[in-house]
Amino acid sequence: MTDTRALRSFIEKATQDRRLIVVSNREPYVHRKQEQDIVWEQPVGGLTSALDDVLRLLGGVWVAWGSGDADRRTVDRKSRVRVPPDQPSYTLKRVWLTPGEVENYYNGYSNHVLWPLCHIALERVYLRHRYWEDYVSANHRFARAVGEEVESGTMVWIHDYHLALLPALLRADYPDLTLAHFWHVPWPNFSVLRVCPQARELVEGMLANDLIGFQVSHFASNFMDCVEKLIPDAEVDRERAIVSLKGHETRLEAFPISVDFERFHQMASSRRSQRFMEKLRRRLNLAPDILLGVGVDRLEYTKGLTKRLQAIELFFERFPKFRKRFTFFQVAVPTRASEPYIGYGKGVQALVRQVNQRFGTAEWKPVIYTEAKMEHRELAALYREADLCIVSSVYDGMNLVAKEFISCQTEEKGVLLLSEFAGAAEELDEAIIVNPYDLESFSESIRDALAMGSRERRKRMRTLRERVSAADINTWIRNIIQRMSDLASARSGGTAFLFRDIEQIALQDLFLFLDFDGTLSPIAPTPEEARFPVHVQKILNKLKKVMPVAIISGRSLEDVRSRVGIPDLVYSGNHGMEIWNGREMVRQEAGDISRLEELVEELIRTFRDIPQVIVEHKRLSASLHFRKVPPKKLARVFGRFWEVTRPYDAHFNVSTGKKVLEIRSKEAWNKGDAVTWILEAIAPTRHPVYIGDDVTDEDAFRAIRGKGTSISVGRNPEADYYLENQDQVGKFLEWLYLRTLFFPELAGGQGN
Repeated sequence: MTDTRALRSFIEKATQDRRLIVVSNREPYVHRKQEQDIVWEQPVGGLTSALDDVLRLLGGVWVAWGSGDADRRTVDRKSRVRVPPDQPSYTLKRVWLTPGEVENYYNGYSNHVLWPLCHIALERVYLRHRYWEDYVSANHRFARAVGEEVESGTMVWIHDYHLALLPALLRADYPDLTLAHFWHVPWPNFSVLRVCPQARELVEGMLANDLIGFQVSHFASNFMDCVEKLIPDAEVDRERAIVSLKGHETRLEAFPISVDFERFHQMASSRRSQRFMEKLRRRLNLAPDILLGVGVDRLEYTKGLTKRLQAIELFFERFPKFRKRFTFFQVAVPTRASEPYIGYGKGVQALVRQVNQRFGTAEWKPVIYTEAKMEHRELAALYREADLCIVSSVYDGMNLVAKEFISCQTEEKGVLLLSEFAGAAEELDEAIIVNPYDLESFSESIRDALAMGSRERRKRMRTLRERVSAADINTWIRNIIQRMSDLASARSGGTAFLFRDIEQIALQDLFLFLDFDGTLSPIAPTPEEARFPVHVQKILNKLKKVMPVAIISGRSLEDVRSRVGIPDLVYSGNHGMEIWNGREMVRQEAGDISRLEELVEELIRTFRDIPQVIVEHKRLSASLHFRKVPPKKLARVFGRFWEVTRPYDAHFNVSTGKKVLEIRSKEAWNKGDAVTWILEAIAPTRHPVYIGDDVTDEDAFRAIRGKGTSISVGRNPEADYYLENQDQVGKFLEWLYLRTLFFPELAGGQGN
């Protein structure tokens, strides 16, 4: 994966030293016997590779079925082995299944029930009681293995349909775990899921998660439909995509999975890839002017290979001018040596022979078909060389072949034909979208793609490449880990600000508003002793370059500007009565200043015998600080204060803060007025985010309610969210800046 240092930094900040456990059926490393030796191999797969990279950076544990015939000989007494074998950096914990469980849990319930059910292939669903019994048994084995590795604050990231019962089993024994589950395949609608006798058990198992990720939002909607039909006691909030059951909330969200764009781009750009294609063209007798189409699929009925070949046959029948000018290269990778896959493969091979016999010549084959394993570098070269890639899934969660092809199109000459029933179709609008069942339209789309002008090809592919590059596998990982961390913080009583919610406004530009004392700066014994932390100052210097930043303080404008010491910010002092807009001073109505001076002088005289009381005159407002007053003297201080200020009730408002009493004119602006004025004057279209710690900040919280995001330092019912303490403000600002690096749309630059 690319940008390793940035990803490591992000993950370390997001997880905050929490342990991460990844759980999947498939293991990232397999040990096998080879004559007298034991060798290891890494199964091919983008997801396995991506998660392996995460755990290499973060450490932690990966729990998976030990499928290799030498796996048991390489683990310790707790079934653990350090991996990668050549450079150990995390722990692989293996789960042992009996041959019967493998047959019934994996081949049976997972692949003969759940797989066809999720892909709406009901005629292929094959139910046996023993399948379900061993599916339950296997999930219990995984639960025990995970339980041996958990510790306080652990985050568990579960993968796919093999482990639908695992969340509930873990929640029952370890209620404080943070559980997230990514469902890689489609989630069917209720009319399909109801075919399954164990539908309710599956849904209830999933609802023990704190977060369920789906490929596209449509699958999350299907899940909510199933919950409403199967579990009447559950409350479904469709607007927020949250399901509540027995006091537990499960958040649902779409996380479209992607590929390592930079890795595929580099492989396709290499001289080695170019040499491979030169040799391949010579071996296959492909003339330089032959247009090349490519398909890369597992030999599996959901990929629509038969529909694709039927469309290609019809294409050559209807558009004979492309005969001898176009060859389609199909890579089909066998995955399961059992029915119905063996029979399906034979049917695909028969169709290939039929097309070649009907249209082929001694010098030219319409379809070249191979089941030989190809390395990623070879596939990258094939993708780069192709003028056309066809993805014709009859139903698919995402289909990463589409994104791999785009990533390898360094010359931007190829066209993608993409099934509307693949999840990728929701993202890749510039592809030619096809219905694989509509063979005539499908064949016409092949013709349109091959006849498309180079300018149009380049325009479409350039946009697709920009899109995949911006939302690659790193983005997918960061998004999910950040959500998990947010939920872990909320569960542990830490940061209750859920970062998933700020991403709902991520397409809008932000305007950041910050209180000073107790927010940016720790509360000090006296106002003069307050210090602005250097690390917070540094992060604000970075943030100001990507979004407007305003400091809203009860201090005088001159005081807060000098303490922050950062030019190019907007400042508001005296709770909004003084504003520096970046160019000039703007003063708002302050009321009777002479009467305020009179009151301040009287307060100073009154508390002359209690030196711990500090009366601060800020010209337009005043504060009485009692932070250093001994508890036994507080009643006397409050009594005297109200006695002195009562005659001024008609002219001034008094508000309480943290160990402070604030005095302001009844006509004076408050922090909410200041925020409203600054927004309208400087950037009215931006989304305000206000962070404050005090009662005086509640005016700002109320001012942006419904149009912004308010965050309190410490719990405050007026704010949308809270941070546990002042120290977490700096961490949140670092997170916000890091997000702008990976998602520039969150910032949008300075100004309007």
